[in-house]
Amino acid sequence: MLEIIPSTEVDATVQLPGSKYIANRLIPMCALASTASKLTNIVDNDDIQAAIAGLSALGYQLKLDKRSLEIHPRREALSSPVSMNTAHSGTFSRFVAAIAALDSVAVTINCSEKMATRPMKELFSALTALGVSIESNDNKLPAVITGSITQQHCELDAGRSSQFLSALLIVAPLTQQGLDIKLVGSQVSNSYVDMTRHWMSLMGIEIQQHGKHIVVESGQSYQGITVNVPGDAVSASYFMGLVAIAKGQICIKSFDHDSLQGESKFYQVLEKMGMRFEKGSDDITAICDSQLTGIEVDMGEMPDVVQTLAVIASFAKGTTKITNIAHLAYKESNRIKDTACELIKAGVEVEFGDDYLMIEGGEPKAATIETYDDHRMAMSMALLGAKTKGIRIKDPSVVNKSFPNYWKLMAQCGLNSKSLS
Repeated sequence: MLEIIPSTEVDATVQLPGSKYIANRLIPMCALASTASKLTNIVDNDDIQAAIAGLSALGYQLKLDKRSLEIHPRREALSSPVSMNTAHSGTFSRFVAAIAALDSVAVTINCSEKMATRPMKELFSALTALGVSIESNDNKLPAVITGSITQQHCELDAGRSSQFLSALLIVAPLTQQGLDIKLVGSQVSNSYVDMTRHWMSLMGIEIQQHGKHIVVESGQSYQGITVNVPGDAVSASYFMGLVAIAKGQICIKSFDHDSLQGESKFYQVLEKMGMRFEKGSDDITAICDSQLTGIEVDMGEMPDVVQTLAVIASFAKGTTKITNIAHLAYKESNRIKDTACELIKAGVEVEFGDDYLMIEGGEPKAATIETYDDHRMAMSMALLGAKTKGIRIKDPSVVNKSFPNYWKLMAQCGLNSKSLS
């Protein structure tokens, strides 16, 4: 357990780690490529390690040296059954389920207890329609997947996770007949699908969309790529949040102004609340010298910074209403209910429903925060301690899933902590 030590006014510069969202997409695409790739500025977190280990189990060739990852084409297809463990990674679990379906042998995908509760049904249904055999318990992991993909047409409901659609898109060019995916229901986190499509295009894959139909022709191949992975937009949000609460300024280096990720525009939400930002060519400086004001905002395209915003709103003047977030119930924790629960512990007035959080700003009080095995719960709720004494974070090592240097970089920016165990 860590106790957070309240910060004085901030004046700091921080270097962002590489985006795990981009790396999570590039690593499997590069593994499937016909030529070698090299990715630099790779964050060495639990999710990336799970992806490297899982793809290696499938015979793909990956070598991580510090923050540089070399990826070479697989020498031959699988000839015997294999198994892997995707740990907590929802993104990789969805992507590798589709990749496993490219082989004609049984691939067993195991996972953590938490990941075993998360949705897979919509992806499994689409893969089954494409001719894949899937053995699972209640359409969740663990599962045994036996390909290959022999059909072209499927329907997909990506209303609970955009990762289902990205998974099918990633494997589509390597299937026998290509894929024609008919989207049904509502879609969420469209910016993440846009990110997938963007990097596929840069690696030589063409995607056509006709209304609700997305078509990827067969016979295409990924071309290897050399990329310095841009900074992580969600990681940036925590440093913006520190300034919003403690006041002062932070210059955030390696900020990707051209990112397609919705969370890269989080600073615009904070501007509406009263913060100021100065943009450089590859950085952004967050400045706050007064109390922020609550707003109403649709966060449907910024799901992974909702918890950060909720904590900032706890100190703002007036009410903040965060809407269009129903899909957050299916993340590493129920990020609607559980976020509300922990803020209420800290004396914050919170109302919540299936797709919203409403927070009345004030002066949060000391509390011991449960993290629910959710890295973003730990990182966002730690910001309560920027101004409030007695904020304690259970299981602080959960940040290793995405941001292993979180506590170290926060300390460099003035938010210190001490171990109580």
